[in-house]
Amino acid sequence: MARPEKLIFICVNERAPGHKESCGGGHDSAAIGQAFKQCLKKRGLNHHIRASMTTCLGPCIGGPHAVVMPDNVWYSGFGLDDVEEILTSHLVGGKPVERLLAPNPEKTDV
Repeated sequence: MARPEKLIFICVNERAPGHKESCGGGHDSAAIGQAFKQCLKKRGLNHHIRASMTTCLGPCIGGPHAVVMPDNVWYSGFGLDDVEEILTSHLVGGKPVERLLAPNPEKTDV
């Protein structure tokens, strides 16, 4: 199989109940990952764009979290209803969904 052009990694990490950080597993991220996989397969894109569920991506607050590579575009706080929009606009169309972008922790307002 050829290497995919884009990858989206969705955090499905889980922490113990009551933990101070809220990981992807607590935000229905496994269902979101499956939805990406199903939509890609249905459109015949699963060889060009891959969706992979992964453990910790780093940020935990405001999940779920995902990152699109090689674009290095991070998403947070999205849900099942946003899968089609991310897929169509960003993964296929190349235009990130601005309203779902994760804040950049390195950016400062100086």
